[in-house]
Amino acid sequence: MDIIIFIIALSILVLVHEFGHFFAAKLTGVRVEEFGLGLPPKIFGKKLWGTIWSLNWLPIGGFCKLYGEDPPSQGYGEAKERFAFNNKNPWQKGLIVLGGVFMNMVLAVVIFAVVYTVMGIPTETDRVKIIGVAKNSPAETAGLKIDDQIISVNNVGIKKGNELTSEVLKFKGKNVELMMIGNGLKPFRTTIFVRENPPAGEGSLGVVISNTEMTPIRWWEFYKGIGAGFKEAYFWGKIIFDGVSKMIGGLFMGQVPKDVTGPIGMFNATSSIRMNQGFLAVLHFFGVVSVNLAVVNVLPFPALDGGRIIFVIYELIFRKKANQKFEAMVNNLGMIILLSMIALISIGDVRRLF
Repeated sequence: MDIIIFIIALSILVLVHEFGHFFAAKLTGVRVEEFGLGLPPKIFGKKLWGTIWSLNWLPIGGFCKLYGEDPPSQGYGEAKERFAFNNKNPWQKGLIVLGGVFMNMVLAVVIFAVVYTVMGIPTETDRVKIIGVAKNSPAETAGLKIDDQIISVNNVGIKKGNELTSEVLKFKGKNVELMMIGNGLKPFRTTIFVRENPPAGEGSLGVVISNTEMTPIRWWEFYKGIGAGFKEAYFWGKIIFDGVSKMIGGLFMGQVPKDVTGPIGMFNATSSIRMNQGFLAVLHFFGVVSVNLAVVNVLPFPALDGGRIIFVIYELIFRKKANQKFEAMVNNLGMIILLSMIALISIGDVRRLF
């Protein structure tokens, strides 16, 4: 079940991205020679409306092959030059290149809007609620449960998550008294130990907290869900961009990136989220993945959309086309590097499994 959900979701993300290139090409009068799901070798293909629609063996991407995108030695005649990608002006080329990124962001907004329209709009409150309890943590030992509210720490009132964190950190290695309101709205007190060196990602108490609650909306207030979708896409876009920037900066400092995952890691995350949080959480996860795909694709790396836009900018500035054979060579080299990186990351994912 999980593998089917994962393959379908990933295929939709890729298809939406490549359709962004496809629609932009059609809008600017460029012929699309082949639209492929997956990477070659080809399983089968069928020509419809002047385009070959193909399914390929490697399910890790897709492509939209444009007429006149290859160097001239690979051939396109003068009579058909107006249909060739390389004969379009820089603005049209830029629109085609960035079409996939735009569509991934649109898809993310749609996914987040659907999730929040169904679940409700995130609303900040002055109540700190537990939304997760780590196994074998002080919180589990103290009997804390999901949906319990934390009112105070050693009689100091708590209304925000950062207030809880700062107050608890004053008592590392000691016990603190929490005033709580249980799920049945009954107040109670409990003593809990504050760890000095908690496991990574757990925190001193071993709880996940939030002061945000979901406010249901009526069906005619769907516009609120759309607004929340835009905010969520911006939120994740900023986080992912900052993370990628730090990772690239670390590479220049000789630091090996950690916690980078590939298709296998994404599948494991999909399976875990579905079992623990449900289908809407899986849908939200792939909204985040769609934002991630958009951000990564604008990186100025060969074979990515960001790498190709560099050549468009060159043409825009210098009023002449870059050497097409050189551009093709750079992009092919970039593709080899990307596939190698995906293979290495996947090996790391497998190692983490065992």
